[in-house]
Amino acid sequence: MIRSRSSSRPRREHRLRLRLFASAAAILTVVGTPAAAAARPYEPTDPVPAPAKATAAEAGLRAVSLPGLTRSTYTVTLITGDEVTLTRDGDRYTVTASPTRRADGTHPTIDVKVGIAPDGTTTRLQALPSDAQALVASGVIDQKIFDVAWLAAHLERGEDTSFAVTVKYGDRLDTATLDKRVADLSGVTTAAKRPDLGTVDLRIDPRRAAAFWTAIKPHSKVGELSNYLFDGATPKLGGDAVAIWPTGLRSVKATPQTDTGQPKYRVTQLIKRKSADANYCGARIMTLCPTGGFTLVQVAGSAVGSAYDSISARCLDEDPCTTFEATYEVPPGTYEAGGHAVFWIDHREQHINLELPEFQVAGDTTITLDGDTAQQLTVGTPRPTEVFIGSRTTFRTFANGGGGATLSFTWYGNSRFWAIPSPPVTAGTFHLGVNWVLGKPMVTMAVTAPKRVALTPTLAADWYKRPGHEVIRFSGRQTLKLVDGGRGRDADLRQIDARGKLLLLQIDADKDVGGQCRVGGEQLARARAAGAAGVLLDPVSTGGPWETTTCHLPVQPDWWYNPQDVPDIPYATIPPSEVENLRGLLRRGTVKIDVSGYDSVSPYVYTLHTYHEGRIPTSLHTEVTDRQLAKVDTVLHGTEAEPASLVYSAFRPNETVAAGVPYNGITDSVQFTTYRGPVSPDLVRNQFYAPSGSQREARTVDVTDRAGAATARWGARPLVPGAPELAPRVFQSQPGKWEGDWSTELCAFCRQGNTFYPITFLVSGASPEQAMGVYMFEPEKLRMYADGKELPQANSPWWGATYELPAEPRRYRLTAGNADGKTTTEWNFTSTAPTGNEPPKGFLCPEGSGAPCHADPLLFLRYDVGADLTDAVAAPGRHQIKVAAYHQVPNAPAVKSVTLSISTDGGVTWRQLSTTAKGGGNYIASYQVPRLAETTGTVSIRASAADAAGNTIEQTIVDAFTLTGRR
Repeated sequence: MIRSRSSSRPRREHRLRLRLFASAAAILTVVGTPAAAAARPYEPTDPVPAPAKATAAEAGLRAVSLPGLTRSTYTVTLITGDEVTLTRDGDRYTVTASPTRRADGTHPTIDVKVGIAPDGTTTRLQALPSDAQALVASGVIDQKIFDVAWLAAHLERGEDTSFAVTVKYGDRLDTATLDKRVADLSGVTTAAKRPDLGTVDLRIDPRRAAAFWTAIKPHSKVGELSNYLFDGATPKLGGDAVAIWPTGLRSVKATPQTDTGQPKYRVTQLIKRKSADANYCGARIMTLCPTGGFTLVQVAGSAVGSAYDSISARCLDEDPCTTFEATYEVPPGTYEAGGHAVFWIDHREQHINLELPEFQVAGDTTITLDGDTAQQLTVGTPRPTEVFIGSRTTFRTFANGGGGATLSFTWYGNSRFWAIPSPPVTAGTFHLGVNWVLGKPMVTMAVTAPKRVALTPTLAADWYKRPGHEVIRFSGRQTLKLVDGGRGRDADLRQIDARGKLLLLQIDADKDVGGQCRVGGEQLARARAAGAAGVLLDPVSTGGPWETTTCHLPVQPDWWYNPQDVPDIPYATIPPSEVENLRGLLRRGTVKIDVSGYDSVSPYVYTLHTYHEGRIPTSLHTEVTDRQLAKVDTVLHGTEAEPASLVYSAFRPNETVAAGVPYNGITDSVQFTTYRGPVSPDLVRNQFYAPSGSQREARTVDVTDRAGAATARWGARPLVPGAPELAPRVFQSQPGKWEGDWSTELCAFCRQGNTFYPITFLVSGASPEQAMGVYMFEPEKLRMYADGKELPQANSPWWGATYELPAEPRRYRLTAGNADGKTTTEWNFTSTAPTGNEPPKGFLCPEGSGAPCHADPLLFLRYDVGADLTDAVAAPGRHQIKVAAYHQVPNAPAVKSVTLSISTDGGVTWRQLSTTAKGGGNYIASYQVPRLAETTGTVSIRASAADAAGNTIEQTIVDAFTLTGRR
């Protein structure tokens, strides 16, 4: 199921939207070929290119390509309803995996697996949700359905946006039986029926994919993969379906193992853990539950890059299974072992990376992974924090320069990562990393009477405020008496006085609509009606099919799944051991609990990228200090109420793919402090700002190589045509990597051959380093003249209006109006055909490297008006405007003059301001605004500038920013 935000002809807004989803997800950035419109689309059946003669270090400087993908944005909806978005950023794609909550209340973990050939080509780009792992491993669902590059290639070819799948129900079923089975599915239309084969060809509406998945896979059981691996139990689909594959394209179940002509040796892999909660993992009780298949990959030898799946797996003990075994047959060589599992500590899920980065096979070999020696990846900060979200990544290159990465995407309350220490690698490179977003703990609790006892409360998974799905959070600091409310039924509450108290409740699976492991809205509503100040939830569920079930934390509310009013009362969950301790204290007398929380954006956020290079060390804790952090005053301008996201990712020098994470649930018109780090001179960091439904998405690429203070003002008005100011430190940090194929932005007003491309960006003088996405003017609002005569427009399928110009130097006048009708600009400049391929550093030519290109010497203006979070200044009052006149081209003529006027009556009358030059094209002007009643409530700007070569700009911005009455 595939959608595009831009058709082959851009929309009339002519703004290429670089949207990142505001969800508890993470991003992976990969690099695409530079606008290779003629390239053949990627197919998952393509052979892996033959190994090239390249070192791992050379491969680390190469771009990962997605051949044939040329559009700006692709949104692929997986059959599960999860979304994966590929957004073009220069010649790379940002891939955002957004998990969808399942019908049973769980969130899947999404693993994105990337394979990289020695020449930098992407040979695999697969996004696989955890509840589909067993189905794909067993061949019940064809792996192509989760091949993101292949799905995006459908859109590249202009095919139907719905997704064609074939569902098999059995052999030789009659038409009536097939009709009845399909009738139970949601969001589908029938394209064909084949009763003799027992199959139905379906088209799935991407908007209903989650409902389809609920019908075809109604339960998301942890342990289906272990059932398949250990017992050969094929996982089941719902509705009597037995298999699903893309219509007309069914792949073989397993990839043949590489035959090198050498003897095969038996590798026995033992994986164990005894110190963990025993839980059901499918049909058995285990302390370690596999969630990702076991594979060996040769990193050096005669079959570099070849993967070998396990040929058998079994538990070596039972009730619980604490040790299991996987076996392989492989030729001699150097190998990497991979796999994933989960375990539980105090009913909180833990994710363990079962990777052994390197070991040798020269005969029959046994390797042991002892989960009891695993270390948790943690980070310490100068201020109290909790993990909002994290994304784990492993990146491995091989001896021939190829390699790959695995990235695990999680959500709030579930970012707990573990790994087992390993020896250092000797072939290629390896690192294990986590991208963290941490903030002030949203709620803290501690017993203060009869004695002090620390508590570890957990909020619901989607803690951020999505309209209609809000979770009320504790706010302020207070000391509350604790009372036990049982299951929260009327009879329970009549026996206690809950007014102004913290109410201890059990989940009532019998009486409330929430379900076995959801807190019922009716329970919370009754607690609120009884006057309780908040609820402390016992995760032991009473009633339902199992009389007592301990639910995994966090426990989620039922109103996320069933439409109903959201109870206006905060709640948090604590582990069962802490609940039992509280009940013991209550039996002996009064219990008081200190509760502290906030129901807003965290006042401070840590965005940290921590790595362990070359091996998995014996300690995976990273402690950061203020001396290792940049303190960034982060301001989000605007007035929109919809949640927004700030998404963070980073690239190591030897890395061609990188995971990232979002800080979700923030809104415009907020301000907080961001601590970025640890400082590193060779780590390139990407930031994306994605206001929901807004045209003001923005991104930056920078290096945090020193501690200190900085300011980031996202979306500050006025936004005008121009070019972002790329940080020189990026090019110094990783020489050669962020130029050419790795350039981050398209050249603004670039001329390639004889074609002039009037594409640009919207920029803010408050944060000129931010790129607000490529902006294209509507053709009817664009005019270009030479010698007083208007030139005819041509058209690019991707970049809108263009102009064909003669090769010799000539003077031109270009006029353009923004889509909102508020901003008009006129440029006068000289243009000549480029003699070499010389786009500004860090910028790409519009049509790749097909012809030489350079940026024409247009003069731009940008403005910093010093407005508040809502883009307003006080009236009456005296203020300043900072104006920068600049070029995109290097070694441009010096700016000679800037003039500036303002209007407070919507552009009817204008008042010229006196400007003071500050050097380098920067000017400042002071002005006075009258009382608000004497204005139209806005300030308009009119400015002009000229350089020493006679290039000029004249610009008018009506209602550039607003006025607000002085309080």
